[in-house]
This record gives sequence, C-alpha cells and structure tokens, in this order.
Amino acid sequence: MKIKKLIRLTIMVVLIVIIGYLVYDNYYLLTNKIEYLYTKYLQPEIKQTLNDSDYRKKENYEYVKINEDTTIKSEDDAKNAIYTFLDAGWQEYTIKCDPDYLSCVNDVKKMVENNTYLTDLSNFIHPFNTFNKVNTTFNSTGRITLKKENRYTDEQIKKLTEKVNEIYNNIYDSSKNVKENIKIFHDYIINNTKYDSSNTTGLSDINSSTAYGVLLEGSGICSGYADAMSLFLEKMNIKNYRISSNTHVWNLVFVEGVWLHLDLTWDDPITSDGSDMLSNKYFLIDTNTLKNNSDEEHVFDENIYVEAK
Repeated sequence: MKIKKLIRLTIMVVLIVIIGYLVYDNYYLLTNKIEYLYTKYLQPEIKQTLNDSDYRKKENYEYVKINEDTTIKSEDDAKNAIYTFLDAGWQEYTIKCDPDYLSCVNDVKKMVENNTYLTDLSNFIHPFNTFNKVNTTFNSTGRITLKKENRYTDEQIKKLTEKVNEIYNNIYDSSKNVKENIKIFHDYIINNTKYDSSNTTGLSDINSSTAYGVLLEGSGICSGYADAMSLFLEKMNIKNYRISSNTHVWNLVFVEGVWLHLDLTWDDPITSDGSDMLSNKYFLIDTNTLKNNSDEEHVFDENIYVEAK
C-alpha cells in the first residue's frame, strides 16, 4: 500500500512539474490567448453618449464612408471611423481594435499623427465641424479614444450663422437657377474680401484662414474663401466638399448632375495696383478645363477626391 501511495505521489509531482513547466514556457502565448478571448468575446461593449452637432452631413463618398461600428477590423474601418467622428461633430469618440486586426493601433497612430491625412478627411465635412487638433489615447486592450479641438468657437459659429442668414436673405434670388445663385454668392464673397497676402503660414492676427475672416473681417486666404463658399452651398442644400492640393484649397460642387470645381481665391486675383478684380475663370469648371489651365496649384490626389476625376 505504501509503495502504491508513493507511486501515485510521484506521478502527481511529475505531472505538476510538467504542467508548471508548460505554463511557464508558454506564459506569453497563454496570456495573449486569454487576452485575445477576453477582448474578442468577453470585453463589455463600448457605452458612450454621442450627440451629433447641427452640422453633421452624414454623406458617403468614394474615399470615405460613414461607419458607426465601434469595432475596427481593417485600415478602411479605421479611416471611416475617424471620418465619422469628425463629420458628426463629436467631441470624444471611443473605438476598439478587433484582435484579428494586428496593426490596428499602429495604423490609427499613423493616421492621427499625419496632419495632411486628417485635413483630407476634414475636407469632406461641414466647416463648423473641422478641427485644430485631434488628440488620441490608447489602452492595453486596444481601445482608442479620439478627442478634437474645434477650429471654430461657438461664438464664431453664432456670428457666422447670423451673417450667412443675413446675406442669404438679402441676395438669394428664387427666380434664378442653381448656377446663377452660386454665382451671386461667388461674386459677393469676392467683392467683399481682400486676399490676405501677409498670411503665408496660416497664422495671422486676422482670421483669414477661416470663413470668419472672409465674412466678418473682409480678409481671407484660400481656406477661408473655400469655407465661406461652403457655408452658402450648405445653406442652399447643394452637395459639396472642399478639395486641396499640397498648397491650395478650393470647392468641389455637385450641380446639375456633375461635380465641378469652384475656386474663389483664384477668381479674386491680386492686381499690381491693388484694384479689385472679379474673374470667372475658375467658376464651376470641369476637371479637364482645370487641368488645361496648367497651373501647379490645382494638382490634387485623384485617389482621395475621386468625384473630381
């Protein structure tokens, strides 16, 4: 009996040693598997209160689409989640990486750290939902929280809304067609704005890089002209977005079934004697015409601004 007990005890000790060795030798494999199972199947769903801004467009385009699924399974999902966050005007948004999407965190980091990439995404949204900066936090379970600093303050939005309504009520002509009314606002902005040639960095005492500078201070650069025109296009319920090259921004407008370019900055040229001039060279032109103008400022990425091809 004692021998049998000794044998059983020996076998138990050996098994314990073997199991202990296997656990120790495969610790990271086992813990990663447990974390994978928890993240994929047991982690609680993300609960958050999301209040859409009044300026959400909720439009789908070739390059970006609305995606409110908080589980990110691919690079496209990540891009669309960031676009959805910006378009909706949410101040904070939490998403999580699917465990099978191994490069998720690195991909999102690259996206939010690339200002050009974020600017391209924000060109598709309403100007009032654009940002100065996007901040991102990550945790060990693959949850990512996006936060943004707004480009327009609440006070600026209030004043701009009042100004847009005032101008619209004074000059919109219901007897004219869509293109004619676009021309009315195109001409108004140009005739009441001076190009801020001193603002070469986007930093100025005047808010010339935004619609506020254009409509309330009478001074603008290309981003300000494009934002101001976009506000009137939105007011008229005309589908549009801003389009940019490496050095310039203008509007792309869907009118009478086609997408056309509209560049108020280049239709408001700087003259040698400082006199005002109004041009129509970049008023609702197609892409072939734009390319035939042979200027380097309007070379855009056709993989992003697909509608402009």
